[in-house]
Amino acid sequence: MYPKNPLLQKCFTYLKSLPNIEPTIREEPYFSSKVLADGELVINTPNGTAKNYIYEIKSGITNDGVDEITNYFAKLGERLDSHQKPLLITRNLSSLVIDKLLKRNIEFIDVDGNIYLNRPGIYIVVRNQALKDSLNKSLEITAATLQVMYALLYQPKLIFIENDFEEKIADISDVTSKTVKSTLRKLEELDYIRRIRGGYEISDYIKLLERWELGYSERLRTKLLVGTYSPNANRSFSEVEANLKGYSEECGYLIGGELGASIINKYLRPINATLHLKKDVNQFQIVVKLKLKADPNGNIIVLKNFGDDESKKGKFGLLTNNIVHPLLIHAELVWNGNSRLKETAKLIYDKYIEDIAQKND
Repeated sequence: MYPKNPLLQKCFTYLKSLPNIEPTIREEPYFSSKVLADGELVINTPNGTAKNYIYEIKSGITNDGVDEITNYFAKLGERLDSHQKPLLITRNLSSLVIDKLLKRNIEFIDVDGNIYLNRPGIYIVVRNQALKDSLNKSLEITAATLQVMYALLYQPKLIFIENDFEEKIADISDVTSKTVKSTLRKLEELDYIRRIRGGYEISDYIKLLERWELGYSERLRTKLLVGTYSPNANRSFSEVEANLKGYSEECGYLIGGELGASIINKYLRPINATLHLKKDVNQFQIVVKLKLKADPNGNIIVLKNFGDDESKKGKFGLLTNNIVHPLLIHAELVWNGNSRLKETAKLIYDKYIEDIAQKND
């Protein structure tokens, strides 16, 4: 049987190109007393044994959604017969997601030719070399490069007159036009962006977002960090939460992190906040006004903005004046790595960032 689903067709073609195995689609979809899945794939090996996989087709797997996927496939495996294993069929996986799937032994095939099969008598790991080389090169990305990447994510459809565009990106990024030009060339070489008539467009928004968020955690956040504080007089976070919201305009900061996420999403009960300082703002007036004390383990983090303040604001109607852009909120939640924040990060992505990404299609 030839696959019906176009995504599966491409993955199946990659699988058939491998030596010494013969894949066959046995059933599409697959039904049993315990499982309803997209289909059953059988791989025959030279020694005459057959490996049965029950596959599910999932797309749009991001770094902050990979835990949900791995949990799903682990539970699917528990419902299968002893001779069956679950198999993920998916679209373009980033190197970060691939690493997590390998670590958690989730077998997969994607449309870029990344393949992982791990059964007795069959062990296959194929990683798209172009993606691997791209990641290795991208490790050279600097803080200035990351600031330019933010500008591209902020404005995903890039059709422009050269000079005007570079000046605008330079304003958002807080780097020189020369740095913008060299960064665009580098990102094009790494296949994060591609040339179109009149300018550039993002090749894959999710991959660029994940690489930017990794760089935010590795390098950019450290550069932007002004200080970490806690309320003095042994006050709890809930006791200063109203002041953090109320003094944002007067003290010149945008609210992000958990507190920002809770304001725009109404889901999370925050226990910390990230304050993004606007230009020419002295952090000490915030410390005095909010009655804070320096504390390396504090729950109020102060970061400085880069570039123009307007591009760092979220666009949430009446909340526009004091909430930071969802890209920065999401990056801060992902940086924290706390399991309680993963669901909130996904909600922020689904509600705000996915819409931005679709504008790139």
